[in-house]
Amino acid sequence: MRGTTRVYGILGDPVAHSLSPAMQNAAFTAAKIDAVYVPFPVAAESLGTTIDGLFAAGVAGLNVTVPHKEAAARYAVALHPRARACGAANTLIRTADGFAGDNTDGAGLLAALAERSFAPRGRHVLLIGAGGSARSVAHAFARAGVASLTVANRTPARAEELIMSLRYRRVLATDLAALREAETLEQLDLIVNCTSTALGGGALPTIRFAVTKPRLLCCDLMYGKPSRFLAQAKAAGRTTIDGSGMLLHQGALAFTLWTGKRAPLAVMRQALTSAIRRATARR
Repeated sequence: MRGTTRVYGILGDPVAHSLSPAMQNAAFTAAKIDAVYVPFPVAAESLGTTIDGLFAAGVAGLNVTVPHKEAAARYAVALHPRARACGAANTLIRTADGFAGDNTDGAGLLAALAERSFAPRGRHVLLIGAGGSARSVAHAFARAGVASLTVANRTPARAEELIMSLRYRRVLATDLAALREAETLEQLDLIVNCTSTALGGGALPTIRFAVTKPRLLCCDLMYGKPSRFLAQAKAAGRTTIDGSGMLLHQGALAFTLWTGKRAPLAVMRQALTSAIRRATARR
């Protein structure tokens, strides 16, 4: 590092598990950009002052992870259309006046699903959770033209608030009891767990996979540590995908927003794969 090295980072609580530093630092090296990407553990009550302080210190750009994505949108001086629509920001881009907010989560998930030959248009999708990640993902699925979108959350009012922001007719808000209802489950093509249960945020009710389609795809936005949700889906013979693909693609989009350069996707993928392998070996 030198005095000219630009600093980027990720804000979260917890954030020590994040593999974004390995991925983004590999991208900066490959692109010959003098920059470093570091994790910043930040408590919720300190988020606003931290964002202001990092801007004052010259930090060039930031990612935001759980549980700060909705709050980060409120602290941004401006919002790009995707972040404004869903009310959450996972990427902060430096401007002359402060950090502007964008959200690459939804686009990142759609890119990851495309790599698995899954196209959302005309499909029936269930999202579990109604936080910042779920908001971005829900808006992405609505834009992609899903046949139906159900949002199940422990607090139904939060799910209702999310679907009201969509302005999309084919949506339903419900509680977690839907995870046991055949009427809801039997039509689904995709279930996405947008909660942080893999980080110790509580447990989901057992899902009745027996009544779902055999070709149901189950996705968890968490990555690295296998989640109970994906383990149950795999045991039931359903296809599973973790959040590493979404992490890769949302990070590549953030890289381009910060630098104006095409992200070195192959390099980022290899760095992420290696980081996941090392993290798994340490357990």
